[in-house]
Amino acid sequence: MKKETYLTVLVGVLVISLIVTNVYWITTRPKSKVQKLNLAYQVGFHYGPSIIMDYLNLIEENSGGRFQGSFFKISGGATINEAIVAGSIDFAQMGTAPAIIGVDQGIGTKILASFGSKEHELWTWRTDIQSIADFQEGDLVNVVQVNSIEQVGLIKAYIDLGRTKDEADAISVFFSHSDAFPMMEQDEPPIDAHFTGVPYTLLYAENPERYHKVASDTSIWGLPLAGGAFIGRTSLESEVIDIVLESFVEAIEWIKNNPEEASRVIGEVYEYEESEAWELWQELGITWGPAIGLDVVETQAGVMYDIGLVSQQLTTEDLLFPQAIELMEG
Repeated sequence: MKKETYLTVLVGVLVISLIVTNVYWITTRPKSKVQKLNLAYQVGFHYGPSIIMDYLNLIEENSGGRFQGSFFKISGGATINEAIVAGSIDFAQMGTAPAIIGVDQGIGTKILASFGSKEHELWTWRTDIQSIADFQEGDLVNVVQVNSIEQVGLIKAYIDLGRTKDEADAISVFFSHSDAFPMMEQDEPPIDAHFTGVPYTLLYAENPERYHKVASDTSIWGLPLAGGAFIGRTSLESEVIDIVLESFVEAIEWIKNNPEEASRVIGEVYEYEESEAWELWQELGITWGPAIGLDVVETQAGVMYDIGLVSQQLTTEDLLFPQAIELMEG
């Protein structure tokens, strides 16, 4: 064999060997998998920790890049529960009442943390309504959504007053807070009262000649409710729960330490101008904490059981992840 032919064959064999080796290495090497986690949150400044988790990439940071968070804004707790059942959501910030209902219905979730404290008040434009006892058949009270904390509060008030859930349901209407407020502003409002939280309670308080707060004559009004619940799937591995909870707690701490920047970041998601977001943020006066209200979740679930919104008497262990119980006790 000529020298040139020998060299050509040798080079060809080497090239083929390299190709085969590379293909084998590429096809057999361990694949780098990034697990995607879907997180939902409702609308409002109180749901800001999810936005900050996304803004700071906390899930990615705390997992060393093994997990990636994708965040979605969803309008209501009932819709979030449906998404959980459909398998499209892993974690969510939502109202405490629908979170409790999800546990009761066995959709496979528990509460991992809570967040900012939130006042709920009932405001009216009618001078003849001074207390809940003054509502009569035919009056219309906005309680936002079925199974919302507002609806729970109204039903509980009626039962405390010797009335029934059916009577409370008869005067309940369901509009978003943003729709109910302009209704109350009309010359002849189509609703008589609005059960709501900040910022709408602040807006009503700014006009005392037109609006007044209905008297707090039921025990639930004194219940130290959380702004909402942060839930997760119980089927997820404990490591995932730990990483996401760590990220959630860090987000709340960052909000507490950087309130003006937090208002800008969160406000931008809700299309507020920077100065407007900061002004509203200061007016809200939210108290932030990942365990706020966790110790009364069982109490709230008990109220919901008493008024027929859940079918079981749920305990703290039924409702909370072990990590949440540690958070509450720590």
